[in-house]
Amino acid sequence: MTVQIIRTPHPPEALLAQIAELLQGEGFSGETAPIARRLQLLPREDRILMAVEAEVLLGFAHLRIARDLAADETAEVVSIIVRPDHRRQGIGRMLVTAAETWARQSGRARLLLRTEVVRTPAHAFYVALGYQKAATTIDFVRDLGYERRADAPTVPPTGGSR
Repeated sequence: MTVQIIRTPHPPEALLAQIAELLQGEGFSGETAPIARRLQLLPREDRILMAVEAEVLLGFAHLRIARDLAADETAEVVSIIVRPDHRRQGIGRMLVTAAETWARQSGRARLLLRTEVVRTPAHAFYVALGYQKAATTIDFVRDLGYERRADAPTVPPTGGSR
């Protein structure tokens, strides 16, 4: 097996459908057009690592530089997905190694990997690579685009008789 790791801010059009397929397999929206739009909106420093063999996307990782007031800039693996039929074959390890190389080359001393608490196989994978559990957090999200009827202001009826 000859796997090529491609590091790019914008994946080739031919691989977008395969990225969408991998995302959909993990429970995310798998529509190509919104993914292409989001890729165009990513910060300039973000990178997509792709493990490709004979034009087949075996896996990918999305990398970014995390900035906040509480800590120095940190390289972050936002997501990493490997095709289920190619897991435990070294693809994930190659992507993480390439992410570490990118982090070092970009001058960052840390690489942060996040994963859902229910993805215990991913936890074991990261520990096997030498990563340490640093925190347990809970994300809270409110969909601001969804207007609940109870929150909408009451509007008096227009027209009608007096």
